[in-house]
Amino acid sequence: MDINKKYLVDERQQPVAMQIPIAEFEQIEKILDSLERDKMLQEKDNWLNSDLSGLGEYEPYEWETGELEEGKPVKYVEGVGLVIESSDRS
Repeated sequence: MDINKKYLVDERQQPVAMQIPIAEFEQIEKILDSLERDKMLQEKDNWLNSDLSGLGEYEPYEWETGELEEGKPVKYVEGVGLVIESSDRS
């Protein structure tokens, strides 16, 4: 991809910024978004495919008093997923 860039310089002719056309900037954004999505999917796949067979070799974690707060009640809504229930029940 060719980028038509213009350098902006200060009074000593040192580059301080770069200017590119908005269409090229938007292309770069799309490429970066795609790379980030690919990275997230790869991380998810790595986690899902990891070998967890050795977890039984570790001691269970002992939670300290107050470390876990009481959670909020949730309900499953078809087509939506888990939803936090309202606290103002009538």
